[in-house]
Amino acid sequence: MTMSSKQAPRSHPRVLVSRSVDERRKVSRNADSVRERLRNGAQLIVVDSGDRVIDLSEKELRAKHEWTLRIVGTSKVRIHLSTPLPATAQIVATGRSFVEVTGRVTVHAYTHATVHAFDQCTVHAWNYAAVSACDSVVVVAVDDTEIAAYDHARVDASDRARVTAADSSSVRLSGDASAAVARGVKVTGPARANVHVASSGLLT
Repeated sequence: MTMSSKQAPRSHPRVLVSRSVDERRKVSRNADSVRERLRNGAQLIVVDSGDRVIDLSEKELRAKHEWTLRIVGTSKVRIHLSTPLPATAQIVATGRSFVEVTGRVTVHAYTHATVHAFDQCTVHAWNYAAVSACDSVVVVAVDDTEIAAYDHARVDASDRARVTAADSSSVRLSGDASAAVARGVKVTGPARANVHVASSGLLT
């Protein structure tokens, strides 16, 4: 994490790291592998799909024990959940992975991951992650993230996060976060002066 020692501590998600060498060596490259590993009680499931696209849903992810799904490398994963996962489950996107989430998914994006979120999903963005948020998605963005918000999406941006927002989306700015918004976008927060009103053509 690129966090200064002077910054107040933040509440990061629990990213479980197994102490077992065998656990770390097991990498899931398809949905069947993810489902099987969760069925067998794995607490850390590393997904590396390479150039393949993996589709995940309740069928694969409805395990009751505590677990973390970590999407790494250049993986491409689509996740749809009709109901939220319990607090004991975490989905984390890292590396240069691409993750599309629909329904009611919460995902934590780190490093250079890209997330496209729709419906009622929630994205927590860190480091240099990029997020495109549509519908009623909620994004919490820190560090040097880049966020694009459309429809009724809501963004809470701090640190040096940069936001572009259009339609009926809303943005809250604090720290050195900034935004380029179309007319009609609601901007609040202590750093709301860091906003530029752009023509809608520049935000598409």
